[in-house]
Amino acid sequence: MGGLLTLLRIIHVVFGIYLAGSYLFVVPILEPRLRRLGPAIEGPVMRAIMPVMTPLNGISFIIVIVTGVAMTLILRWGALDTLLVSGWGWAIIIGSVATLAIVIIGFGILSPTGARLGKLGRSIEGRAPTPSESQQLQQLSARVDMFSRINLALVIIALATMLAARYL
Repeated sequence: MGGLLTLLRIIHVVFGIYLAGSYLFVVPILEPRLRRLGPAIEGPVMRAIMPVMTPLNGISFIIVIVTGVAMTLILRWGALDTLLVSGWGWAIIIGSVATLAIVIIGFGILSPTGARLGKLGRSIEGRAPTPSESQQLQQLSARVDMFSRINLALVIIALATMLAARYL
């Protein structure tokens, strides 16, 4: 069982690092810089990156969740009731809830909003947007920005609680 647990931890940590790293780079660094460069640069760059990142993030989240559940069951099988009475258990619960919220926001809100933003961006390439299109672009961008920041906060919470769990 020790070898399996070690393998699960390695897989869990590697994909967790990828997910946390991508959020820690994209939200506070890449997106604001692209926004400052304007829609003529931001749109094409995001349309080039997101078709790669979205499925990769989805697969990574599945791997992180499955390996996390597997490790929890291996470590606490027969004593799952201790999750609610130990620091380790609460850290795992909080991190798991944060992770599920990230997935729901990411794939339930951000992906569809990003797709609408991309479609609108493609429809106005080569011409100035109408006032209505400009307003819609601003609203969709503001929605992406707000939920990206919420997800970034949740990533930090998930990361901190999962790291702390190791020592509780």
